[in-house]
Order: sequence, then structure tokens, then C-alpha cells
Amino acid sequence: MNTQLIQPHLSHPPDLRSPITPVTDRVARTALIDRAAMRVGLWLVLWGSRPAADTDPRARHRRRAFRVEQRERHEAAREHATRLWLHRS
Repeated sequence: MNTQLIQPHLSHPPDLRSPITPVTDRVARTALIDRAAMRVGLWLVLWGSRPAADTDPRARHRRRAFRVEQRERHEAAREHATRLWLHRS
């Protein structure tokens, strides 16, 4: 593989003796009110996406029983299909 590293042509080398000056006059890019609004918006999104509280235990039990029954039917159908596939002629 023929790969060449091409360096950009510099008209002069960088001066290594000059120290890098830290930026001290930095200004916030957004206003305080905008940052507060973004934070409140984030809190609302997180609060709105929380799971719903399930206060009715009977409804929760019915859903759980339905899922268990559904899973058992699915497993029985899968076992039946496996037996048919293994014992085909």
C-alpha cells in the first residue's frame, strides 16, 4: 500500500516561544433566562416521560395474568411446532 503523508505547506514555522494566552474575557453564549428556560424544559420532558403510576392493583393483576397466559400459549405453540418439525417424514 503506497500511502504518503502530505503536510500542509507553511510559510513560516510556528513560534514555539510564545505562550498560549488563556481566554479571560469569555462571555456566556446564552442569557441566564434562556438557560433557566432550557433547564425547566428538560425537567418537564423528563417528568412527562416517566412511567404512569399504577394505583389499581386489580388491573395490574389482570394484566399480569393475561401476560402469563399469553406467554404459556406462545410456548405451547412453539413446542408443538418444534415437535412437528422434528418428527416430520
